[in-house]
Amino acid sequence: MKSVNTLNWRAARGLVATFVLSFVNLIGAFVALGVLGGIEPWTDRQFVGLFGLIELSVGLAYFFAPNVWRLPVAEANTKRTDVRLAASTILIPHWIAGAKGVGGAIMLGYGATEGIGPATLGLPFAVAFVAIAFLALSVAVSRLGVARPGLDVFFVTIRRPGGKAYELPGFTITGMSMQLLSNFGVFPAVELLRPSALYRPEIGPSPELLLVTGAVAALLSAIAWLAWWGRITARAPREQEREAEKELAAG
Repeated sequence: MKSVNTLNWRAARGLVATFVLSFVNLIGAFVALGVLGGIEPWTDRQFVGLFGLIELSVGLAYFFAPNVWRLPVAEANTKRTDVRLAASTILIPHWIAGAKGVGGAIMLGYGATEGIGPATLGLPFAVAFVAIAFLALSVAVSRLGVARPGLDVFFVTIRRPGGKAYELPGFTITGMSMQLLSNFGVFPAVELLRPSALYRPEIGPSPELLLVTGAVAALLSAIAWLAWWGRITARAPREQEREAEKELAAG
């Protein structure tokens, strides 16, 4: 019972920390863009709505993206098995990502106080397209790490003087790059998009934004599929399954 309570407490702390971090990132983005020249022509409320759309999309992708980022580590740890893009290991949900998504939804709701209309019905499609595009890009990039785990994967050992050495879970350059992209994606979005892409003046993606995000999601999905061609399966090899189970227990 004590161990269950400890796990629940850790999960609750993780959810709260993730939720708070979304708003810390929002404040950091405001400060950074202010230093770089401001968010014009976006108003503060419009910018919060844009940030919320990206945060919600990335939060949805984060339900499965960490499993993708771990694939190069699994390749490095499994000696006799070629790691595969398997539904049995990729589709293990990371529920803590829901807190990030909720934070983004709240920001998007705040941006919607400027008004809603028929175009607002397109928001779920825009969110889905961005989420799919980010996840597909993660899948494609992870294939590079799987191909060269010796260059992509690092293991860190913490050794206290006279004490026991602790080996941290492996991390990957490709995975860290995707996490950085998810945190800084709002910066190019502010520069490349005009407020009319999301406000008409009520909140709602323009047809052009839906077309571009949908096309990018489809293109990246095709690239991810081709990158993993021949290694896509429903169930991972047993050694890869054990590696995923070990990481899940450690996390």
